Parts: sequence; structure tokens; C-alpha cells
Amino acid sequence: MEDKNRIYASVRLLDVPFCLDKPYAYYVPAALAQSAVCGALVTVPFGGANRKTAGVITELRSECELDPEKIKPLFEVSAAGKILDSSAMEICSFLCSYTLCTYGEAVRAVTPSAVTRLCEYYCVNEDKDIEKSKKLSEKALLLYNYIRSRGSVQAGRLKVKFGDDASELLASLIKLKLIKKEFRTKEKQNIRFLTYVSPAAEAGTLRSPLQGRIMEILKDSGRISTDELYALLGKNAAPQLSSLEKKGLVTLEKVQNFRSPYLEDAKEKETESSLSEEQRAAYEKINGVYEKGEAAAVLLHGVTGSGKTRVIKAMIDRVVADRRGVIMLVPEISLTPQTVSFFCGCFGDRVAVIHSSLSEGERFDAWKRIKDGLADIVIGTRSAIFAPVKNLGMIVIDEEQEHTYKSDTDPKYLAHDVARFRCGKEKALMLLSSATPSLNSYHKAVTGVYTLVEMKKRYGKATLPEVVICDMRAETEGGNVSPVGSVLADSLRETYNDNKQSIVFLNRRGYNSAVTCRICGEAIKCPGCSVSLTYHTKTPLGSSSDPEDYLKIRAERGSLSCHYCGYRTKVPKVCPSCGAEHFRFIGCGTQQAEEELSKIVPGAKILRMDADTTQTKNSHKELLNKFREGKADILLGTQMVTKGHDFPRVTLVGVLNADASLYLDDFRAAERTFSMLTQVIGRAGRAEQGGVAVVQTANPDSEVIRLAAAQDFRTFYEKEIRLRRALTFPPFCDIAVLTLSSRDESLLAATAPELSGRLKELLAGEFSDVEAIVFGPFEAPVYKVQNTCRMRVIIKCRLSKRTRAMVRQLLYEFQKSGDKNLVISADFNPSSL
Repeated sequence: MEDKNRIYASVRLLDVPFCLDKPYAYYVPAALAQSAVCGALVTVPFGGANRKTAGVITELRSECELDPEKIKPLFEVSAAGKILDSSAMEICSFLCSYTLCTYGEAVRAVTPSAVTRLCEYYCVNEDKDIEKSKKLSEKALLLYNYIRSRGSVQAGRLKVKFGDDASELLASLIKLKLIKKEFRTKEKQNIRFLTYVSPAAEAGTLRSPLQGRIMEILKDSGRISTDELYALLGKNAAPQLSSLEKKGLVTLEKVQNFRSPYLEDAKEKETESSLSEEQRAAYEKINGVYEKGEAAAVLLHGVTGSGKTRVIKAMIDRVVADRRGVIMLVPEISLTPQTVSFFCGCFGDRVAVIHSSLSEGERFDAWKRIKDGLADIVIGTRSAIFAPVKNLGMIVIDEEQEHTYKSDTDPKYLAHDVARFRCGKEKALMLLSSATPSLNSYHKAVTGVYTLVEMKKRYGKATLPEVVICDMRAETEGGNVSPVGSVLADSLRETYNDNKQSIVFLNRRGYNSAVTCRICGEAIKCPGCSVSLTYHTKTPLGSSSDPEDYLKIRAERGSLSCHYCGYRTKVPKVCPSCGAEHFRFIGCGTQQAEEELSKIVPGAKILRMDADTTQTKNSHKELLNKFREGKADILLGTQMVTKGHDFPRVTLVGVLNADASLYLDDFRAAERTFSMLTQVIGRAGRAEQGGVAVVQTANPDSEVIRLAAAQDFRTFYEKEIRLRRALTFPPFCDIAVLTLSSRDESLLAATAPELSGRLKELLAGEFSDVEAIVFGPFEAPVYKVQNTCRMRVIIKCRLSKRTRAMVRQLLYEFQKSGDKNLVISADFNPSSL
């Protein structure tokens, strides 16, 4: 019989496939009525086996269309409680409709992992025949009794206790139905607390001198943490402090201690200086848009070194003066320390930092501070766009052209799209900033969709660097096979002798980009990916007059690595294809460049900054601080060194192999090359002494390189946008990529044409109103990654609700009826093709 007072909850599950992702109805037991609110994290029974599954309540109502007798109850409300407010739930719904991700994927993007992570537990099936346990092996019985004695045990603890055999033993016990596996939400988020001591009453005569000393310290300080007190008096003060509390002379207060690793590195607040005339004009124009109180977007386009950060800081001052919050995105973790230290110096502990290199506890603390209104300025990488800032007034996207703002994993969102959605809801300002904005953003600015604000001069007395373009073909013909040409080598020595600093950019890590057989020409490839392996070395190779000896040294000191899956192996003694013994090591990476630079400038201290040298948590910050403090003369690196950095002593920038990215199989190759060169050239001469940039290329007549050298973005834009319009590429269309992935290559080959055929059927029938051009199916540029093969279908279209509905139907159909060994995914306007 139906209970008329029953409350029903609409729950979105966190771990179901796309074809099952929809609201499910559950009733709320009376015991959970107070805690079961919209946005709460709950566990529910799901499926015929009533598997315990996590979900989020998205709606509560008093009626339900389904048969009440068939509706299951909520199991429990997690200790995490309400993890999504109404704004966060709107963002999740937006991500689901805009990127076609599942609700669970959206929730995990919006909240820190410490809140939603499910932990795997094993517990005994009490109702099963205990006699079965007597037939177990000695190890299985030991494991069974271990679980039985503790009620339930987390999987991680069992694997530590019983080693590699744990997984196999657990599987056998589950098969016998002696134990069962459950998933539970994590109840603790590693919250840290500090205890503070305050005087509560005047102390009379105290017998213990140590108690008297404690009271003296409290009289002077008023309030002090126990950590500080024990540092002054030692741990012996703990029992004395407890005695004083019992006497009512002191009070102890437990306060949550939020971890904020960047605050300690904040620069001292710089003396306020007035904006330059050009900066003031830019600020006034942006502020004029903000003061209208409507959702709006501004593109701040300024040459490198024009002081865009000063204008952004002035706008943040303006927004927080209105008691509104700010989110500022930066494209790279390597840029975060410099940006954060500047803004923490300006705004102190009002700043929270979010990026993927933080520990789980640090990310949770940052999220909690923002959620509780303790931080109203958020700085971070792409994921910071979801920060639960209260009364959001502005979102800043610095270096807005960077591809890192597009997620390549579900949900496959672009930070700009989420920013537009949030600013629209909050009537906030979206401020994009760059010296080389994306063609999409600049096109919107010149056509009036965004407000364009330009800054054409460098700040103060700084001037744009002189640029020298060096033809490396002449160097090679002259016998110079070094990756560093003679002009750059002379400039590096001169800069070092003048006690100045240099930056050298090469967008390839490792020592050699490939190793090929001298006989058959085949490159040594990764066994799990369709890419050649890169040669890396841990120690300098030096040089040898004997080629055979040198090749032997290479084989002994180095290894081959796959940059896609991480596979590593030694250099083989013979070619895997033909059995020949001789190899050719081709291409130059940062390791080889570092060795060459040490020969060219003996005695110079060189810092190498790439993915190999920045694997530890604080490595970006430590390397950049060393260079900023003058502890190195040359900073060599990949894209990490090209943008956002301000080093006053850098007067020389060298670019190796500048035209490499021009030949990538992507319609944005010219745009990205122009941006990369403009940015790295802009690192030189940012102070009054001026600077020089030496650009090495085998294609000195390239218009892209020459326009980047001249820092002429407008001319580049006009030429490139004409080409995009003629060929119908973004911003004049959108691109949707459907990817099929499988370890079974024959299954993939059979299914890919079916996908393309079904898409064409939909376009000819139910979705005939959708204008689209279909290409494929064909292999992805990197066909195989980690033994998984990939085929693609590419669609040129205009994204709309109808286009997304069509793609949604395709995903649903192929996932619902398809093979479990086949994965289908969709990506709208991906960062690379």
C-alpha cells in the first residue's frame, strides 16, 4: 500500500554507461528525510542484484508515475552530504547536453575526487553455507577469516596484506558466494585540524613553572596554536596544557587547517604604481562593459610585454570591490607558480589554487574554502572553471588560444564554453587575454560578438626584440650538423659573457626523435602503439672519433621510450625487421640540445625544462625560481618556456627547428606555429636593455615565420581567415569527430563502415534538416595506442540542438546494441585532428 507521505528522489547514477544514463526513481526512507536533499551524494540499489551504487539526488517530489511497490529505497546519504548546489547541478546538466558525457562524468569534473570516489570493500555473506569455507585452500581460508573477523575490509588493505595473490583469491571466494564486493563512498576527506589555545581566566599562583610559562605566552599572544606552543616549550607542555584546561584557565578550540601550498611562496605586495596611458584606456573600456551588469565577453589583445596582467589585476580589484568572485585560468601548471605568487601577494589568503598537480587533500581544501566563501579569487588550470565561487563576477582566461583549455577526456569540454555558460547565468564578464588570440575568438571580436580591446606597445621603456631568421640549409651545406647554428652559438656566448640570460626553445623532448635501421630504413616502433620510439639518455654521450664505439655508448647509456604509453626498452642489438646491426639516430630533442649547448658555452649553467625534468610535484616552480634568481644562464625547454614568463635578465631567445609544427596534419598548424613563435620571441628584452631573438628554420621564406618575427598578428589573421573561409574550416563551421576504439582490429574494421552508413541514413531521414559533410571512416592519425586501434568519422557541420541530438542517438544505438569490446565516443571541435 502506498504511503501518501512518501517522498520520491530522482537520482543520477555516477557509474553507468551512456546508454543507461538517465534519472532513476527511489523513495526516501523516513530516517533519511532530513539529509536527502537535492545535490546530496547517496548510495542506492541498482539492477537485479541491487548492486550498491553511488548517485546524486537531482530532484525531490511527492508523486511518482511508476508503481510505488516496485520503487526501491535509498540505501544511505553519504557523510559528504550535499556536494552540488543548484549552480553546480546546472553546470552538470550543461556538460551532459553540450558534450554528450554521462552525468557521473560531469559530477566528477565539477567536484574534487575526494568527495565522490567510491572505495572497494569486501565483506562476508552471512547467509551462505559456512561448510563451503572448510574446502578452501590454506591461503583462501586465511583471507576469508581475515575479512570475517573485521566485518568488511577495503580492497587496498587486502592487496597489501596478501600480495599479488589477493585478486585471484577474492575472485574465488566471490564465485563461491562466501564474500561479496561493495562500493562505498569515501567518508573522510583527510581533513586536517589545528588546535588553538586562548586564556579563559586570570591565573593565580601556579605550582608548575611550565604552566606559568604557558600563561605568560598566552597573556602576550592572546591566542596561539598548540603546534606553535610546543615548538616554544616542547612536547612536555601537552599534559600541563590539559591540566590548565581542566582548571578552566584556558580554552582549546579545534579549527580546520586548510592546506594552501602557494601562499607561502607569495611575493611581497608590490608598491602600487599607476597604469600607463594605454593600460588605463584598456581598463576603462573593459570596466565600461562590466558596469553594464550584463553577461558579456571582452578580448584583451596586447603584444607580449604590454602589461596585460596589470590590466587584469586592476579589473579583479574592481570586481572584488563589488563583493563578487573571480576565476582566473592559466593554460599550464608551469605558469601557475608565477601567476599565483603575484596575485597572492596582492590578495593574500583570498586566493585559492586549483590544478591537477595538487594532492587530493590540497584540492579538497581549496574546493572547501571556495565553497564556504573563504576564498573569492580562484587561480588554476582548466578544471578551475568549475570552482564553486559565490556571486561570480568575472572569469579571466589568460593565453586563451592554448589547446590545453580543451579536455581530451570525458567530459570533453572547452573552458571557454563553460565560462560563457556560467557568465550567462551569473551576468558576469568573460575576459579573454592573449598576445596571439585564437582565430575563433579574434573573429568574434572583429565581427562584434566580443568587445575588442587592443594594446600595441610594450610597458615602460621596453621594446620588442630584434628578430634574426637563420637559414639552416646553408649551415648544413657548410658542414655544421649541430642543432645550434653559428649565429645562435655566437649570440649565446656573447650573452653569457655579458652576464645576461638566454632561453632556448625546442619543441621535442628526448635525445633523438627516432632510431632507424641503416639497411631497411624501418624505425623501431612501440609494440603497443603505431609510433616510433624516442631515444633518451640519462648521462651525456659526449663524442667519439670511432663511429662504432659511439653507437655502442648510445646503446649502453640510453633507452627507447614511447611518449604515448610510457613503454621503455633498451636499444636492440639488431633491427627487429631485417636483423641488421647498424642503426641511424635521427632528429634532435632537448637532451641532445642540452649537450650541444654545454659544448658551445663552456661553464654556463643550463636548466632543462621538459616533461622528463618536471615529473615531481614542485619541479616547475623550483626550476623557474632557480632561473629567476640567476642560478642558471640558459633555460632550455619545450612549450613550457614559451609563454607567460617574465625574466628581466633575458636578452636572448633562440628557437631551434622553428618550422617543425608547420607541417602537422591539422588545419590549425599555421595558427599554432605563429602563436608559439610569437610567444617565445616575446620572452626576450622585457626590461629596458632590449633583446634579440634568433629563429632557426629550414624554410626562411615561410610567411608564417616572417609575420611571427614581425609580431604582426593582424596581417596573419587576415590571410589565414580568408583561407579558412574558402575551405570551410572553423570558425565558419564546427567539426565533430566520432571515434571507434577496439583491441579487436577485425571488429573495428567491420563496425566503422556501419557507423558511417547509419550516420548518412540519419542525415537523409530523421535529421535531414541538419547540414553536414561526412568524411570517413578512416584510421586515426595515431592508429594504435596501448594496443587499442582507432577509426574515425569526421563531420563538418554547425553544432546545434539538432546536431547534438543526432550524435546522441548514434552513441545510444551503437552502445546499446554494440559489442562490449568496442567503444564509441564523440568530440566536438577537438584540440587536434
